[in-house]
Amino acid sequence: MRNKIILVGALAVFAYVAGTRTPRVQVEKRESVGHQLVRLWDDPRARRRRHKAAKKAAAAARGRARRTFRTLHS
Repeated sequence: MRNKIILVGALAVFAYVAGTRTPRVQVEKRESVGHQLVRLWDDPRARRRRHKAAKKAAAAARGRARRTFRTLHS
């Protein structure tokens, strides 16, 4: 039991140290958060991901509607 407590304590210390050493998000000088959001929103890769997710959600909704319709008419 004592070994488990020591192991959990060691893991907690390791997680704390690893978490404090992770790099922070770097903000370019004089770039506002709003400007960063606009830049990320206009990114072509992000646009493709949003478009793909919207198509996938629409297809899932159509499939669910068809299954519900069949269930109601059966």
